[in-house]
Amino acid sequence: MPYTFAQTLEEANEFLRENPAVLVFFSDESCQVGDALSPKLQQMIQERFPEMKFLEINVQMLPEARGYYNVFVIPTVLVYFDGRETIREARHISVNQLSHEINRVYNIMFSS
Repeated sequence: MPYTFAQTLEEANEFLRENPAVLVFFSDESCQVGDALSPKLQQMIQERFPEMKFLEINVQMLPEARGYYNVFVIPTVLVYFDGRETIREARHISVNQLSHEINRVYNIMFSS
């Protein structure tokens, strides 16, 4: 699965426009929970949602992303379908619960 790391807001927004399904993971260097969660989320996408892309935004390297995406807690996950935010999870993120929520929309969008 391709892993993308956004360097600018423009790059992140272009990625969201170009891909129909994107999981955006907001992290920073001081978040050990985020360090453990990122590989689990990537694995979930790879195994269950092959059409979905993974985008990471480090808010220490790109601080304006906090305000732009209304991210006030790390880690935060936003899931976009067709450029629209569909799911938002923050702080205590259950990979199983998130997978279930993504599955509902993903199946509608990519089955047929």
